Amino acid sequence: MQTVAVKYLILMVLLGSIAGCSSQSAYQSRTTTQTVGGPYNNHGSAYILAYNVAQDYGYKLDRNQKRKQTHAVYTALESEYGQEFKWYDGNAFGIVKAVHGYPQGSGFCKVIYTTLVKKQVARNFEETACKESGHPGWRFIVK
Repeated sequence: MQTVAVKYLILMVLLGSIAGCSSQSAYQSRTTTQTVGGPYNNHGSAYILAYNVAQDYGYKLDRNQKRKQTHAVYTALESEYGQEFKWYDGNAFGIVKAVHGYPQGSGFCKVIYTTLVKKQVARNFEETACKESGHPGWRFIVK
């Protein structure tokens, strides 16, 4: 019985390690990883799950759109508050602006607002990114 418990413990540690490796990087904006569609209903049925997955797939930014969104996010973080950065690509566009900032530890943080539209479906995001001395680049706070 004890060997089963040990095996279970080892399995849980390994799965936790793998999940930790695949989680969203703190250096990446959610606006490039999440879809414009959603959030979706969660009623537990296989049909609803399949529908939600199909919806997600149709409203993800493609590689070029993600590149443009990422550029807009980092440009907004390095710019003055209130200045809008827009991009357009096919059936999608985005608008990003830094709205305010505050000191944090040995650096500072900025709050950015993003509106993404794909296939005429819009989604708004609010994110906070911080820059500290001794750490390269901006790190996004995962809430």
